[in-house]
Amino acid sequence: MPLPWQVSAWSRFQASAEAERIPHALLLGGPAGTGKGELARAMAARLLCQQPIGGAACGTCRDCRLRMAGSHPDLHIIEPATGGSGILKIESARELTEFSHRTSQHNSRRIAVLSPAEAMNRHTANALLKTLEEPPDGMVLILVSHQPGRLSATIRSRCQHYRLGVPPRAEAVSWLQTQGVAAPEALLELAGGSPLSARHLAAAEGVERFEALAGDLAAVIGERRSPVDVAMEWRSVGALETTQHMQRLAIQLMRGAIDARRRLSGYPGLERLQEKLTVERLRRIQTDLLPLRDAAEQPLSRELSIEALFLIWSRP
Repeated sequence: MPLPWQVSAWSRFQASAEAERIPHALLLGGPAGTGKGELARAMAARLLCQQPIGGAACGTCRDCRLRMAGSHPDLHIIEPATGGSGILKIESARELTEFSHRTSQHNSRRIAVLSPAEAMNRHTANALLKTLEEPPDGMVLILVSHQPGRLSATIRSRCQHYRLGVPPRAEAVSWLQTQGVAAPEALLELAGGSPLSARHLAAAEGVERFEALAGDLAAVIGERRSPVDVAMEWRSVGALETTQHMQRLAIQLMRGAIDARRRLSGYPGLERLQEKLTVERLRRIQTDLLPLRDAAEQPLSRELSIEALFLIWSRP
């Protein structure tokens, strides 16, 4: 089933499914952590189910059981390899092309979910476009993108769009409480309003991680610690995750610098760091972090990327 704030998007999809008017390609776009992947899987489940109940997959038919076991022959999930570069390479597109031309085993449809679509390199995107331009009968491709603007205009034009933004704050906090998340307001603030990102932070001791990062950055800015030494301690976290933490932290600090009511209280590391940074310096930090986010997603030197991150904060 979709998440509570996805009711409108789900109703639209459900109407298309019941009328048998599902397009060959759907694009679910919006900020990370809003449940686009969950919605994509719910859509795939509905399209494969033999006997939908209330417009959603029944969860008990043969197709549902195969899907839940991860062995449905007509469902193909394409994601970057865990621990890899984070890029969807040409091999992914080749797998998709082969899958799209197979004969359906159980259903009249074959469903492929590709996430995140912006992780495709140029060769992968070109190969995907060929599938979109000449879609085989019964093939439905669901693209999930945190940054749909990074996709080519041609790819976007071949898809039916679903825009999924962050939910209202009260609704997000209520959902986090049902998930057993402690301090949901603080986590939601750090996650930029994205509920699933907030839940992930809770599972990964997110507030403690942010507090530790803020304390280390305050020490670097105060010249009590070397950015190189601190970077070495964050190597185990990884360049990409450290970059994401820094970006979220910079956004939260900017909110607090502009409006004191948005500051998170009760976290000494965050409070010390907030006192050391002006709006102008935070704006420069945010600008300098952007290209390093892209660099962190590439198979470059992990140590070099993390060191560069901490050097950004050390500049006056």
